[in-house]
Amino acid sequence: MAVYDKAYELARELKESSEYKEYQKARSALEGNESALSILKKYRQQQLMIQSAAITGKEPGEDLKSEFAKTQELVNMRGPVQRFLNAEERILVMIADIQKILNDALNMLEYM
Repeated sequence: MAVYDKAYELARELKESSEYKEYQKARSALEGNESALSILKKYRQQQLMIQSAAITGKEPGEDLKSEFAKTQELVNMRGPVQRFLNAEERILVMIADIQKILNDALNMLEYM
């Protein structure tokens, strides 16, 4: 099962990347900060509600949009939350890039 061995090797390499190390630092800083963690949870919940509305073709309510804008301001003012979200985004981009490389190499059909 050389393919699986390579996948585990890739996972080890990802864990050694500067992006992942920054993510781990940001996560640790966030976990020790209850108010920042609370803001992140609120942000995620509101983000999920807005995305759910978009998936179902509904426009999110003005109250939700307004609350989400306020929460985004809090995120921008809270260094640990913003740092975590930025680090998480870099990891997710890297994973998406890897998936694209694999899809392209395997000539997988894309339907989007």
